[in-house]
Amino acid sequence: MKIIIPARGGSKRIPNKNLIDLNGKPLISYAIEECLSVTDEVYVSTDCSSISKVSSDYGAKIIERPKELATDTCRTETTIEHFLKSVPTEEFACVQATTPTIKGDYIKRGFELLKKFDSVISVVERAEYLWSNNATPINFERDFRKRTQDMNKIYSENGSFYITTKKQFLKQNCLYDGEVGFVIMPQIMSLEIDSIEDLELVRIIMKNLIDNSTIMDKI
Repeated sequence: MKIIIPARGGSKRIPNKNLIDLNGKPLISYAIEECLSVTDEVYVSTDCSSISKVSSDYGAKIIERPKELATDTCRTETTIEHFLKSVPTEEFACVQATTPTIKGDYIKRGFELLKKFDSVISVVERAEYLWSNNATPINFERDFRKRTQDMNKIYSENGSFYITTKKQFLKQNCLYDGEVGFVIMPQIMSLEIDSIEDLELVRIIMKNLIDNSTIMDKI
């Protein structure tokens, strides 16, 4: 098994996002350290020399990504294609550097589930009242709203990781092709940093998690 962490240098909303300080460590270091608890075959795909240096210092192997594969419009799947041409592997995980609360145990569960499914994704379980953009109820009736604990659960991708095989990926160039299995993660482990507001919130939450070990023990 091998793990790829895509980490291009350009970032519009948060400049140098992958290297930004998060409670004393660069953001990308959290994903690298957790991935290394799963396998020592952890690769960071990047076009940025600074990201390469930091990632290497934290124990990751580096895949130099061409600039044309690191633009705002390039899809993650393009990065995966480049990774698969560079690194021989049968099964792999794509882990996002922007979810610093990820734990390696969830990735391990994902690889175990790959024995039963074609692909595995990380999700959050939800029970919510959903409305369409024209103010029409989607999963409930106006005059009969079940309690959330009695509703059928729905699942949303948290973007933390995707696991599949090279053979399955190359069929459709898709990270979640075929029969898909879920690794359900708690919301507090699914925090994604896409904006300055996200960053500040995650800083506070992660500090509290570190300071309160009893919460961590329950997750």
